[in-house]
Amino acid sequence: MSLSSALQIGRSGLLAHQRAIEVTGENLANVNTPGHHRRAVRLEPGRDVALGRDHVLGTGVAFAGAERVLDAALESRLRLAGTDAGGAALTAGLLEQVEGLQNELSGTGLSDRLTRYFDAWSQLSTGPEDPALRSLVVEEARGLAGFLNELRGAYAELEDQSLDQLGASVAEADAVLAEIEDLNGRIATAEGGRGRAREAASLRDRRGVLLTRLAETLPITSTEDASGKLNVHVGSQALMLDGRSRGLTVAEREVAGVDGAPPRVESYVAIEADGTPIESQRGTLGALQNFRTVELRRSIENLDDVAGAIAFETNRAHASSQGLVAQRSWTAIHRVADADLALNLPDADRAFAASHGSFAVFVGDAASGQRTRTTVAVDLDGLGGDDTTLNTLAASLDAVDGLAATVSPDGRLTIAGDTPGSAVSFGEDSSGVLAALGINAFFSGTDATDLAVDAAVVGDPSRLAVGRDHRPGDNRGALAVAALADGGSARLGGRSIRQAWTNEVETLAAATSRARDNASSTATVRESLEAQQQALSGVNSDEEALALLQYQRGYQASARFLSTVDELTQELLRLV
Repeated sequence: MSLSSALQIGRSGLLAHQRAIEVTGENLANVNTPGHHRRAVRLEPGRDVALGRDHVLGTGVAFAGAERVLDAALESRLRLAGTDAGGAALTAGLLEQVEGLQNELSGTGLSDRLTRYFDAWSQLSTGPEDPALRSLVVEEARGLAGFLNELRGAYAELEDQSLDQLGASVAEADAVLAEIEDLNGRIATAEGGRGRAREAASLRDRRGVLLTRLAETLPITSTEDASGKLNVHVGSQALMLDGRSRGLTVAEREVAGVDGAPPRVESYVAIEADGTPIESQRGTLGALQNFRTVELRRSIENLDDVAGAIAFETNRAHASSQGLVAQRSWTAIHRVADADLALNLPDADRAFAASHGSFAVFVGDAASGQRTRTTVAVDLDGLGGDDTTLNTLAASLDAVDGLAATVSPDGRLTIAGDTPGSAVSFGEDSSGVLAALGINAFFSGTDATDLAVDAAVVGDPSRLAVGRDHRPGDNRGALAVAALADGGSARLGGRSIRQAWTNEVETLAAATSRARDNASSTATVRESLEAQQQALSGVNSDEEALALLQYQRGYQASARFLSTVDELTQELLRLV
């Protein structure tokens, strides 16, 4: 070996260890940088050269590069764990908000309101003509209706907030996709198709951070092409193709109503390029969609079902009873869109349906108290093609002596006595048609959005119908309403009003508990994977300090070697 060759070996040692020290310094500088993967120094021996026929000698050391340390499979599992953890945590938080709105544990929730409402009717049964007890029933009913209105409004507000949150999350995810697209181009340009041989490590780390953020919203998978660009999919649906974002947006679609209810508009996440819906329920976007369309929708529907049952069942008992003051005429609260449609079929405007049966109508003189009773049949057996419609019901009532019945242009039935002194009342309604139409009703409204005590009853509690068979002091109407607390309702599948609400509270509590457990378990999985990833790819300051010392010693050794060669060179020059 010549002295010049020795100088080259020493120089290679200096340069290689200098680069290694720089890489170690970069690792230490990024010890707290999110998404940074430590760089591993790769040193390789220089190529060998022949010394004569039988000897070979190396030419020093070469800095072969600094590669990011990562496990692609681990990174993929970590992103999916982030998907599940993010969605689970958000679901738990949203369900806890619904629980907070119900406020059942405080003793001031709907369960307490129902108890007070039915207790007021029970108290009224002890003094059916007592004005104070009548006013108590009206006030408790107004309080119950007001609470239902407020709770329904709070649900609607939460629904709007979750829609806003969905829109914001989609916009953020779309912006992340756009930034990944930009990084795809920059990485491809920087690496020039040479991949790990010329790895744009910092750009790739930044792209990895963005993928992690995107993975919290949707269960993504990614593949890399030869140029270094990423393609991103959700299942079989492409969010990025050829390294370009296809965009995310919030779209709307019409969902058919149930049992004659009008259709409603539902928001969903779609790929902007072609409008394809993303149906996945994982991640924060999936959690928001599932909460709005399933969990919150169920709570809203159950609340409306309970409110509707309160209105219908109370009105059914009330319509078969009589108040303290005789009434000459009655006008239905609820309109019917199609007056020729059977009264047990779904109607666009009528929320309550009647059933096969009959009711009694009493026509008499308000002054003398004398009256006649007529049974009006409500044929809704589906046989013979002659089922009762609003028009045929009006015709049957109009045929009763002393009665006039008409249907207004907007689909409301009016029943009135023929003479100014007439008194019209009802009883024994087994069909529920009076409650369905809202005749002699206690409640107006059909669900939690508009439930209210009828203004006529609020203005005059003597109209509160408590007695039956026109017997003074009779309390059977009040007892019938009080019994609704624990009596079965066909509108609630045979459950009582109290049981139906208890089931909703229990269902929500169970769902919230499962969501909390899921959030805890998925967070544990993510933390475990993060620990594995940190152990493999993270910067350990102690290890890097030790490596720094090793490379420093290597640099010093190469410098010492060069110093020795220099001395030998000087000695050789003195001999010449």
